[in-house]
Amino acid sequence: MDRRKFLTQAGVVSVAAATVGCGEKTQESHAVRSEDVSRFGHPIPPECLQSADGQWSKTPGIRTAYSRCFSCYNICGLRVRIDEASDKVLKVGGNPYCENNSGSPLPIDTPVKQSYIELTGDAGLVNRATTCAKGASCADSVDDERRVTQVLKRAGKRGEGKWVTISYEQALSEIVNGGDLFGEGHVEGLRAVRQLDKQVKPGFPEFGSAANHLFATFCAEDTLRGSFYARFMQQAWGTSNLGTKHAYCGAAQVTGYSLGMASGFEEWLNDVDWENVEYGLFMGTSPGSSGNSLNRAGRGLADSRVDRKFKYVCVDPLLRTTVAADTNAKWLAVKPGQDAAFSFGVIRTMLEEGWFNKVHLEGASEKAAKAAGELNYTNAGHLVVMDPKHANYRGFAKAADFGLGGDEALIIKSASQSLVSAEKGDKAELFVSKMFKDNKGRKVKLVSSLSLLREEAQRTSMKVYAEQSGIGIEDMRQVAKDLGHYGRKACIAGNGGTNSSDGFVMGWIWATLNTLVGSHDAKGGAIYGNGPIGGMEGRYDLANIDDGVSLDGVVNACRDGAYESSTEYKQKLAKGQNPYPASTPWHEALPAMNAAEQWTSHANADPYRAKVLFNWRNNFLYSAASISQEVVASIADPKRLPLIVGIDCHMNETNRYADYFIPDRSMLEEYAADRMWGSHMLGVVAAAPLVTPRTVKNERGQHVCMEQLLIDIALEMKLPGFGKGAIAHADGHRADLLCFEDWHAKYLANVAAQCEGLPKVTAEDREWAGLDYAMKPLTPRLTPAETSQVESLLSRGGYYVADDRYDGEFIKGAGAKCLQIYHEAVTHLRHAYSGERYPGTITYQEHKFWNGDTWESHWPKSEYPLLFSSYKATVRSNYAVAYKRIAEISPTNFVYMNQDTASEQGLSDGDSVKLITANGKPAVGLLQTDSGVAKGAVCVSHGFGHTQGFGGDDRIINGQKLAGLKERAGGVAINQMIPSDPTRNAKASMLNDYWTGANCRHGVPVRVEKV
Repeated sequence: MDRRKFLTQAGVVSVAAATVGCGEKTQESHAVRSEDVSRFGHPIPPECLQSADGQWSKTPGIRTAYSRCFSCYNICGLRVRIDEASDKVLKVGGNPYCENNSGSPLPIDTPVKQSYIELTGDAGLVNRATTCAKGASCADSVDDERRVTQVLKRAGKRGEGKWVTISYEQALSEIVNGGDLFGEGHVEGLRAVRQLDKQVKPGFPEFGSAANHLFATFCAEDTLRGSFYARFMQQAWGTSNLGTKHAYCGAAQVTGYSLGMASGFEEWLNDVDWENVEYGLFMGTSPGSSGNSLNRAGRGLADSRVDRKFKYVCVDPLLRTTVAADTNAKWLAVKPGQDAAFSFGVIRTMLEEGWFNKVHLEGASEKAAKAAGELNYTNAGHLVVMDPKHANYRGFAKAADFGLGGDEALIIKSASQSLVSAEKGDKAELFVSKMFKDNKGRKVKLVSSLSLLREEAQRTSMKVYAEQSGIGIEDMRQVAKDLGHYGRKACIAGNGGTNSSDGFVMGWIWATLNTLVGSHDAKGGAIYGNGPIGGMEGRYDLANIDDGVSLDGVVNACRDGAYESSTEYKQKLAKGQNPYPASTPWHEALPAMNAAEQWTSHANADPYRAKVLFNWRNNFLYSAASISQEVVASIADPKRLPLIVGIDCHMNETNRYADYFIPDRSMLEEYAADRMWGSHMLGVVAAAPLVTPRTVKNERGQHVCMEQLLIDIALEMKLPGFGKGAIAHADGHRADLLCFEDWHAKYLANVAAQCEGLPKVTAEDREWAGLDYAMKPLTPRLTPAETSQVESLLSRGGYYVADDRYDGEFIKGAGAKCLQIYHEAVTHLRHAYSGERYPGTITYQEHKFWNGDTWESHWPKSEYPLLFSSYKATVRSNYAVAYKRIAEISPTNFVYMNQDTASEQGLSDGDSVKLITANGKPAVGLLQTDSGVAKGAVCVSHGFGHTQGFGGDDRIINGQKLAGLKERAGGVAINQMIPSDPTRNAKASMLNDYWTGANCRHGVPVRVEKV
């Protein structure tokens, strides 16, 4: 029975029972009802009980613990209830200490028992700690009916879905030693593959040793366990090919955003200061719809609407539910992939009308900013050499060249014509473009950064910006005016909803807009997390391995490096040839290893093929947009990829091709210490196993998991960094790394040591936080002092600082930064095809392939009249389908289209339709039409259509068939539909951001036909 029906019928029974008991004598007005209510089920035991005299006690047989949620990558806190007799998770709620879960987070020194009391009665309304549907449903993760808990070996063709169970020891031996493992011929084991003394691509030393034939993919978001995985793969084994999901998630935007924040290449992304924000501009999303914690954003949005009449605009092809009626919200229906056109219309207007924070932008140095009462300063007035014949063309003019100082930048002193060093502390003139004489008498054209930005914005007319974006000029002007009016109480935010060929530029645009209004680090503006508290360094040195493999200077299979340092480039120069274009893309700007791109390299055998794949908590064949069918074919073919090891709780679309499947711990069976997304006070969310791992044990009685497999491989092969005395302690002694608990104890000890003011744990805390269970495996591996700190960390489910977040009008702890309107370092990079230098400011251009051709030139509107956009469903993540309750709440997705657009295409609401692109795999879904979609757009959510993973497909184990669960396969998967770049000279290709190589999934031309 579904919950709604149950509640309705339960209510009828209650009313009937109350009616019968009203008078002294009653006539029987209803048939006699059975008192057996088992068909309704029984409520689970509460966390605690209050006696008649008001005293609180834990419910007998119930263990409680604060934990961390990994149902998506926001990573919030949890409050978990466990039945000790059955060893099952009963219920999951939010952690009241954690800002992501609680509207009024409790101080960290609140006793654990008191924290539960604070959740009851009237106090519970103030201190309520919630988690979203994904978090609440994760109780299903432990005992999911399609979870893999046994070691499996492929029994049929790769990907066919036939398996046999084998012992862990057999799998370990065969993976290491190889042999004729499947009756298909000899397979090299790990022992034969790891050859550090041979080049993986002879004659091309930049690609490193033959150990790089091992390709590994993993989940870097799981900080504690992911760092262990990286330690093994990189320093112990010696492969540079460790791929993540970042480049097909949001890496382009965070890298682009970093260009607006600092002179180097890092990763930045802002959030909204919900406590004081008055105006918000959300690009490619709406508050809480993707990215930052739904709990935190939802509460912040609600409070802001009520307390400050928050005004906000969502620029998105799809109308989201948070843009509600009777609020100060507005939806601007942008065409998919045309966010930059809208943004440049806003920027052009702001600069022409003077709707920007002049005082903030004039601060050309830290000294000048302080004098004006500002925290950050900008290079808006710094002068750039714009003489193509000059040796420093497109670099900042140096004071020394004009006899005014050293290597510092130059400005024109505000309200004068004086050329001065930017470091003198004067305010800068913002719009400068004129000729100056240097100290050698040469005339040099110098242009201020802000002038260069204005020139770029004015290069295209407002009319074209409106036509391209689908948003009217007046709407763009109003946004520009509002941004100028609200100033630093405004915030521009986005996350992954603009991944087109200019995703890199879009991130930079968000940072630039926040700079123009002066909202970085401002009270009510754009704020930044204090950073995760990592555990790689501290008492235990987990970051370094004695005699580990150095990968310095090694370029991975994605070619994430400088083409100009490559052997190919040098060989062309030696022959007198133009070194451009490179034979295949190189990308130096993106600091993330693209798991999908590395497999594109494998499929093309360029620069070389993998011999082994280790895939842990990664699903690139499902999650990466524009993944080539040639990549799928190359992975399915044992002749092209001899050995695949999948490690996970669930069989997904990628590890279904594994030769060996090693079961792993679930999120509620592991230790954790991770950053939170949405909470911007200093903190870390932490957890310990809550129930007995469901995975099979090895012969030594240890539960099989990722860590144990890699440790045993390392010991078997005598790899550095594992075994007795593998870890150095600050006091000089050595600690062992022999099992799962060894690593986790040391990592948590390092984290806890950095948390100032952790409360002392009492016996009562220990009972209410379930610490005896959590600490039992750790205590023998830690000193008494470390044990005390770790149990304090785990008792609160992490470390959460709840101090006042402000220092005057700015965020406490935010250091002064030079915000970049013009980024000199990026101009030193050259595009590997054209050889052209990257622009120093944000740039508007048509969507381009790697070779510079426009998308339109290959994918004309006559063939593909619509533009595609994907988005994250609010209560779905890529793997949440494995939670039974999530499949019930959100069983399918739809193909959304504006009703007028559908009519023009001859389509009707409810049609089964096929989405067709130039060279992607067509996708079939159910059409829904309304007015909440941009005209000309097609929008489909990600996270559905698991017809080949998570139990949505048939599986045969030991000859017994496990039929696919239809509810797991609901909806349509859309990433393989995204077409690949036809201009890359290889059979396998991807559609990537022009500047960074991150994957595209927005603005792609598409045709929709009725099935």
